[in-house]
Amino acid sequence: MKHLEWHTEKRKISDLTLFEGNPRQMTEKQAKDLLKSLQKFNLVEIPAIDQNNRVIAGNMRIQALQTMGRGNDEIDVRVANRDLTEDEAREYLIRSNKNVGEWDWDLLANFDERVLLEIGFNRNELEDIFDVEIQENNEGDYPITAKLYEHYNFVTIVTENDIDQAFLENFFEVKSRKSYKKNRVGRCRVVRFSEIESKLKEGKT
Repeated sequence: MKHLEWHTEKRKISDLTLFEGNPRQMTEKQAKDLLKSLQKFNLVEIPAIDQNNRVIAGNMRIQALQTMGRGNDEIDVRVANRDLTEDEAREYLIRSNKNVGEWDWDLLANFDERVLLEIGFNRNELEDIFDVEIQENNEGDYPITAKLYEHYNFVTIVTENDIDQAFLENFFEVKSRKSYKKNRVGRCRVVRFSEIESKLKEGKT
């Protein structure tokens, strides 16, 4: 069978057919978030189609564009150099949605939480990333409110080696804590382990 290669062509949105039986679904909120993204950035990621104009990657984007009344618009699409078998089409339909990476939550914490909320992250994810309380209002939005408690004050102890770190974690029963990074709620104190170690030996703790 001929090796698959893809090239870009133009198609009218109304000529494209959604993949029947597509298992990928969106919630109402996710659909609204996608509409907002298309309205702001237009179509960036190019859908892929088979030789019969059936969408095998990008069904949600095409459906959203149809909802926006853009059926007569011509867009770029990726088309294979040969007909795909039904098994190939169905497999790529799944792969295009499943073979994706995972989020680095610590790096996500460097982004504005309100933008992440608007993009589509849910309240539980944001509470985990930023350690904030998300309160839903009557409009269904989630304004972010920092929980201004003393546990946002924390101490960072720098250890010189793995043995000291293991001792410290065991001695103080250390647990991981997230800081509220954006608004810098709370204060951070940095103490070298050697200073604590000397105090321990002197019986000053």
